[in-house]
Amino acid sequence: MNDFTITCQVNKINSKCTSTIICDKLEEFQYVLKYDDSIGSQIHAAAEMPTIESPCICLHIEHKALGIAGVWSPGSGLRRNLTGDWISASQINLSHSAPVLCFFDYNGQNRLTIALSEVSRDILSIAGIHEETGELYIDLLLSLSSIADSHLLSCRVDCRSLPFHSAVQDISKWWDTLLPDAPMPVPESSRLPMYSTWYSYHQDMTHASLCKEYEQAVKMGMKAVIIDDGWQTTDNNRGYGFCGDWEPAVPKFPDFQAHIKQIHALGMKCLLWYSVPFIGEYSSIWPRFKDMLLGFNTTLHAGILDPRYAQVREYLISTYEKAVTDWDLDGLKLDFIDSFRQYPDSPAYQEGMDFQEIQDAVYCLMIGIFRRLKDIKPDLLIEFRQTYIGPQMRRFGNILRVSDCPLSGITNRVGIADLKLTSGTTAVHSDMLMWHTDETPENVAIQLINCIFSVLQISVKLDTLSVPQRKVLEHYLDFSIRHRDILQEGDFTPENPLMLYPVIRSQKDHTCITAVYDSERIATLPQDGCLSEYWILNGYPGSSLSLSFQEEGCYDVSVFDCMGTRVTQSTQTFSGICRVPVPAGGSILLQKQGS
Repeated sequence: MNDFTITCQVNKINSKCTSTIICDKLEEFQYVLKYDDSIGSQIHAAAEMPTIESPCICLHIEHKALGIAGVWSPGSGLRRNLTGDWISASQINLSHSAPVLCFFDYNGQNRLTIALSEVSRDILSIAGIHEETGELYIDLLLSLSSIADSHLLSCRVDCRSLPFHSAVQDISKWWDTLLPDAPMPVPESSRLPMYSTWYSYHQDMTHASLCKEYEQAVKMGMKAVIIDDGWQTTDNNRGYGFCGDWEPAVPKFPDFQAHIKQIHALGMKCLLWYSVPFIGEYSSIWPRFKDMLLGFNTTLHAGILDPRYAQVREYLISTYEKAVTDWDLDGLKLDFIDSFRQYPDSPAYQEGMDFQEIQDAVYCLMIGIFRRLKDIKPDLLIEFRQTYIGPQMRRFGNILRVSDCPLSGITNRVGIADLKLTSGTTAVHSDMLMWHTDETPENVAIQLINCIFSVLQISVKLDTLSVPQRKVLEHYLDFSIRHRDILQEGDFTPENPLMLYPVIRSQKDHTCITAVYDSERIATLPQDGCLSEYWILNGYPGSSLSLSFQEEGCYDVSVFDCMGTRVTQSTQTFSGICRVPVPAGGSILLQKQGS
């Protein structure tokens, strides 16, 4: 049994709730809060909380930290460690992360998962160990700056003993039952590998150079192209000073419509990049919107548009509407949506705005984009990336990508696993993969294996690949396509969150695919009456793996190197823990006899 206390502290709200609960299952607590600014602050917190001048709800949770080893959140990244309750608050809202925390033990089992029903407005989250008592203190502060009447807040508490990932996945399903809009449809094209121009070309691109890439990419199995930053400007200095006009740079693309047609002629789809909030000080549209900004970034030479103005929202929506129509685009990469937030110099609500709350305006903007564009192209692809990956964002986009992490296989792996836990059926993509031209084929393969449970995005200059590198890439692109239903939509299990998922597996129907990222780990092969085929990928620069067989069985065994070439074939009987040879970046296929 788990004892914990939830205190609902209300600032400038005529309501309160304090309760001590004994819970060993799943509970949901609801608070109906009436706004009454004249009453003033009525409750003093038992624990210190950040001072909030505007109306807010403060949930303070105290829990015995028994067996808790780490904490998971959508924005954890590579840090899963517990900290003190004196840490700085994390911001959560529609375009930043999601309101869920999962505390787990050393075996990756759930000990306490907390989630809120509010997935749009600003929330400050603080969670840590209270040093004086060894208890876990959690503070969740919800801003109510624009609530005019009342607000219903649900807090979901899950103390069930089950794998942490199951607890988190259940939260995602819960959010889907609460939100009025269904997630954006996910066409099959969102689950096929894509070529991105970003790491390979950055802003230094031309019609001719990219067309050569497309011809090679489609032969290697990539089914779409993402034309990233650089198509709209001749400036190649990596800033955003020229964003806002969104017209093709004629010296680079003399006929942009013809360029898109050439992509389509190859049988590929085309997505185009936009930095949604940024308007550059050197753009021709700057004078029109320079007084409708949330802030200005001197380093980027760009302002951040304020979506609380209807003119701003309509300009952005009509820009994308015209682009999809005129150029027959298949999708959009909508970037930097997490820049829509409050800044120190952001203006207060004033005449000309039709929203007080920034995130309410962001919702209006994003749902407007979705509704206008789906009428033009129902199977449109929309990509977002961490950190704007919360439950609301799934209503406006059907691709969620790991945040930029060039050459970091572990960051990609962890980001992919984390995204898959809260993304439901939405397609999860890797950050674009790149590597040095002199990299070994084994290390290229290991980076690909780190991303294999997602849709692969590739961003290297394909004509610079060595023959072995090309063979590795072709092999794993083909593997990811042939097994995409298992890798992307199977029963997904990331093991040991505290150690950043050293073993990951996914299974569906009769096949299980396991990737091992630490050669000293023992990968247990699940025993399921339906399973007859096991793939194990070696995502570590060792030459063998330890596999645990829960029951004795005879298997046809095929071992492949990092380029997909079969190096051995045999029939073997396995039981218990066995050390099996698998080349670095390679794989082994076990097919159970008699199945």
